[in-house]
Parts: sequence; structure tokens; C-alpha cells
Amino acid sequence: MAEAARPATNKTGRLGRPVYLLTICQFLYYAGVSVDLTLTAVVGLEMAPTGALATLPLTLMTVTGTIASYATGMLSARYGHRSVLAVGACIAVTGGLVSTLAVQTDSFFTLCAGTGMVGVYRSTGGYFRFLAADLVPKASRTRALSTVLCGGVAAAIVGPWAATQSSGLVGAEFAGSYLLVSCLAFAVVPVILAVRPATPRPTEADSDTDSDTADTEEETAQATRVRDVVHTSDFRRAFSLLAVSTGVMTMLMAVGPIGSKHAGHSLSQGAMVIQWHMVGMFAPALFSGRLTTAWGPRWTGMLGASLLVTGAGIGSLGTGMSAFMVSLGLVGVGWNLAYVSGSAYAVRCYPQGKGGRVQATIEGSTACVGAMASFSANLVFSQLGWTGTNLAALVLPLVVCVWLAVARTPEREPAAA
Repeated sequence: MAEAARPATNKTGRLGRPVYLLTICQFLYYAGVSVDLTLTAVVGLEMAPTGALATLPLTLMTVTGTIASYATGMLSARYGHRSVLAVGACIAVTGGLVSTLAVQTDSFFTLCAGTGMVGVYRSTGGYFRFLAADLVPKASRTRALSTVLCGGVAAAIVGPWAATQSSGLVGAEFAGSYLLVSCLAFAVVPVILAVRPATPRPTEADSDTDSDTADTEEETAQATRVRDVVHTSDFRRAFSLLAVSTGVMTMLMAVGPIGSKHAGHSLSQGAMVIQWHMVGMFAPALFSGRLTTAWGPRWTGMLGASLLVTGAGIGSLGTGMSAFMVSLGLVGVGWNLAYVSGSAYAVRCYPQGKGGRVQATIEGSTACVGAMASFSANLVFSQLGWTGTNLAALVLPLVVCVWLAVARTPEREPAAA
């Protein structure tokens, strides 16, 4: 089958302009979302009528993001990624403005409404990489996935810093931070609308399949059905790597600051642990795509799962500052490698430009696992402590690593539909 879209890659193997625009979108997305993640729990604690409701705004952000993850993929299958991602950014613009108004008027439930809308925007974050994979030649799909994630490297550093620096710029404290969320989301709209697939050059191999060479956004009516791929090894591996890595990373990141505080470390030290964890999550994107292309997603996925096991294992050995930093740093790197390799398996499940339904299923299911890990993290920590939580967290990635190691299914691109 001819590829859905082919950007102007040159002989040096450079990715096309659309991929770099999507990397900018990913940076703006992570920078904006990190503002909410950094401040909403603190703001909620100050504004909530009772302490029990302090985390409600953050919880609503997670819940709406989880629900909307599936809807985003299904709508993308019908209307195309660019339109849906632009609408998601516009919803975040509104959500940021509502949150700004909430802080200015000291209205807790208005804040809940604003963060809930930003949660809808959160559901779009994983689809930038899928769109990038649809806009490059088949051999470059994994590199495109990884390159887009590079946007998170700068966002991991800039986002939390910008959240605190902008907090007092407008009226009440933190109003400027939520206004920044709107500005960053607004900046996504023109960039995502500028993403256009390059016109493919006709080749002799393509001459018999002209009907298949339409723009990616116009092929969505023939989106691959989930029931046609759910039993394939590629789908199972994609789901296992993405769900397990997201669940383990989310749980350990959630309990990291709590464990650090219980161990007697300062708040600034706890923040440093999370910052290095986020750098570990996104910095490997500079090479994980090439690594996955060279080794294949199976071996890269095994390496990622092994690092998740190693990071959790180190975390279970002690509560010193070095143990926290090394543990969560390795968990971040392991997540990146498993995430990229799982995404590489996911894009094998469908012809380019026809994966909206498959993406919706994988993203929605992964978001559910992440939400459950986030909600249960405090309960698990209170029952097992830092050591026990890490020991529990290493079980599933260990199972995935062993499963991939003994798998005998040959790795190859599926035949085009």
C-alpha cells in the first residue's frame, strides 16, 4: 500500500517540517499541562471549603482526561487529527481563563470547572506522536515518534519554573499561572494547523494504488477496526508496554514526593527528585527512536522494562536522597524506552492514516491504567511504605520483560490492508 503522506525527507534521513512543528506542539502541551500539575494541588488546598476536597480539581483533571482519551481517538478517526487537536487546545484556552477567574474570585468550584476543561486537553497529548508517525515514510515512523517526545525535555524544565515565576503577574496569586496555561494552549492552534503532509511523489510502485494515496486526514473513513487487530502480537505488545510503563511510572512519581518527605528530606529536595525524574522521562527521546529502529521494539522494550525493574529495585533498598534520585531517574528512562517501543508496535497495527480507532483504544486503556495508579498510589504507600511500593511496582515490568524475552513471534511490518 502506498504511504498516506510522505514529507520531504532527504538523503541524509532528516524528518520533514511537519514533525518538527509537532515537536513544538508537544513542548507547548507539556509546558502548559505542567503548570496545572505543579500548582493545582496547592491552590486547591488554599481554596477548598474542606481539606478533604483539596485534590478535587486535580482529580477532575485526571478523570476528564481519561474519559476524553478514547473520544479523542474516535473523533480523530472521523475528522482528522489536526482538527481535533486544535479544538482540544481551544478548550484548554477556555479552561485556563476559567481557572484564572476562579482564582480572582476565590471560587473553588469554578476552579474545578477550569481544571476539568484542561483535563480534556490532556487527553490530546499522546496523539501528536501518532500524527507524526502518519506523516513520514514507513521506515521513519519510530524516529518521528521519538522526535516529537523531545518536546517534553525543555517543557520538564521550563514548565514548573514558569508556573512559579508567573504566579504573581496578574491580580491574585496564581492567576498569572493559569493565564499562562491559556497562552501556551493558544500557541498550539496555529502551529498544529500549519502541519500539512507533503505531496507524495508518484512512483512506479504507487501507480496501481492511486486511490490509497490520499491525504491522511481524508482517509479516516476507512479507519482500521480494533477487532481486526486486537488479537495480533503487535497490539498485545503495544498495550502491555504502554500500560505497564505508564502505570509503574505514574505510581512511583506520585509517591516519590510523599516518600521523600517521610524520609526527612526537604521540599526542595523532593522537587529536585521529580525534576530529574521528568528529565529521565524525556531526555532519552533524543536517541530512543534511533535505538528502537536499530534494535527493534522488542529489544528496546525489554531494556525499558528492565530499567523500570532496576529503578524500582534501587528504590526499595533505601530512603537516602541518592536512592530517590537514581530510582526515579531510571524509572523515567525506562518509561521512555518502553513508551517509544510500545508506540512503535502500535503504529504497526494499521496502515498509515487509518489508526484512529486503534489509537483511541490504546490511549484510552493506557490512560485508565495511569489514572488507577495515580488514585491508588497514596493507599498503596500508606499500607506498604516506600520500600513495599517499589517492590510491588517492579512485578509487572518484570513479567513483561520475561514475556518479551521468550516471545518467538517474528517481528515484521504487517501486510498492508
